[in-house]
Amino acid sequence: MDPLTAAAIAVGSIIATKALEKTGEKVAEKVWEQTEKFLTSLKQVSPDTFTAIEKAPEQPLD
Repeated sequence: MDPLTAAAIAVGSIIATKALEKTGEKVAEKVWEQTEKFLTSLKQVSPDTFTAIEKAPEQPLD
């Protein structure tokens, strides 16, 4: 592989990685917003269910 091709692949990899990171951040942000909207709606429709969810112990993430 010639040096120019290797450099192009390296630069392309960096750009692709950064693009995927940004996409992941935006997806996570959108999921968080939708979760907040859902919980707000649930609190209005079923306060008892909302309270039960708030009081439930968190499961550890392994």
